[in-house]
Amino acid sequence: MKAGILYNDKDIRVGEASEPKIEPDEVLIQPAFTGICGTDLHVFLGEFHNRVRYPAILGHEFGGTIVDVGADVQGFKAGDRVVVDPIISCHSCPACLTSHINACSTLKLLGIDMDGGLGQYVAAPASHLFQLPESIPMQYAPMVEMFGLGHHILQRGQVQPGETVVILGAGKLGLSILDVLCHSVTPGLTIITDLQPFRLETAKKLGANYAFNIREIDPVEQVLALTDGIGADCVIEAVGHYHLPPGQEAPLAQAVKMIRSGGRIVTAGLGEQLSALHFKTLVLKEAQIIASRVTRGEFPRAIRMLANGLLHPELLVTDQVPLAEITAAFDQVSQEDPETIKVVLDIQQV
Repeated sequence: MKAGILYNDKDIRVGEASEPKIEPDEVLIQPAFTGICGTDLHVFLGEFHNRVRYPAILGHEFGGTIVDVGADVQGFKAGDRVVVDPIISCHSCPACLTSHINACSTLKLLGIDMDGGLGQYVAAPASHLFQLPESIPMQYAPMVEMFGLGHHILQRGQVQPGETVVILGAGKLGLSILDVLCHSVTPGLTIITDLQPFRLETAKKLGANYAFNIREIDPVEQVLALTDGIGADCVIEAVGHYHLPPGQEAPLAQAVKMIRSGGRIVTAGLGEQLSALHFKTLVLKEAQIIASRVTRGEFPRAIRMLANGLLHPELLVTDQVPLAEITAAFDQVSQEDPETIKVVLDIQQV
C-alpha cells in the first residue's frame, strides 16, 4: 500500500508499506482523511525519539471506511463509516485503575507508537471505533479528536456556565476548545489571544467576545480591565511552543497573573520551553494549575455536536491536501503559515 512515511527527522514522503494484518478483535480501515496534529509536528521535528521508530506511519486523527473485520468483532461491518479513538491504555496501572486511562503509564497511540492513519490501510481495535453519521462529511472526521480534546480540557477546567474564560493561543487546539466552549458551556465572557490576525478573526466568527493580538496589547492588563480587576475564572494555556513580543512573559506566567483568586489554570500545550512563573502570586490566590492530556472518552460528545451542526469544522480545516503532497503539507505546518489552522490529508489521493 501507499503511505506517508517518516523516514527520519524532517523527512516524510510517500512510500510503499506492507498492508496491515488484523487480529480477531480488530478491523481493517481504509482512511479517507487524516489530520496533521501538533504532536505529529513534534514527531516530524525529531522530538519523539523515545517512542517513534523510523520508518513510521503517523496519523492519529482520522476517519474512514471499514473494509474487513476480525473474527471476534461485533457491531461493525465492512462499509461502515468510522472514526478511531487512538488511545491504547493498559487498564491495569494505578492511573488506569483510577479512571485516568489517558495518563496510563504505558500509554500508546495509533500513529505514534504504532502505525496510524497516513497509510491507505490501518488496523485498529474494534473497541476504539465510533460510527460516523452520514451528516458529518468525511473530511471533517479528523476534527472529532480535536473537538474531543476541547471537551476534555473544559472538563478538566471545571468550566461552568456564565464564567469568564481566557484561552491563550488561537491555533488549531485553542480554536477547537473555543468552538466547544461557545456552543456547549455558554460562558459569560470569552477572551482569546494570539499573534496571528487570521486566527483571531476566525476566533471572532466562532463566538469569542474578545480576540486580542498580543503584539498590540498586554493580555494581562486587558483581562484585568475587562473583569474589573477580579481576573478570569479559568485560563486555558493552548500555546505550546511560544513566540513572545518583547517585554511579555511566558503564557503560563500570564495565566497566573490574570486568573482570579481561587481560579483554575489548565495547561494543554506541548511546548519544550521552560516557563518561569511567580509562585507567590499563585499561592496567594490559591489558584490551581491543572494539566490536560489527550482525551478520556469524549469522542461521542464531539460526534453528537458535529452531527447536530453545533460546531464549525469548516472554519478550522483550512487546507485539504492529497497524500501525494505530504512533504509540502508538513513543511507548511512546520513553517507556521499564518493563514493555516488545520491541514487534513486526502489519504486515497496518491
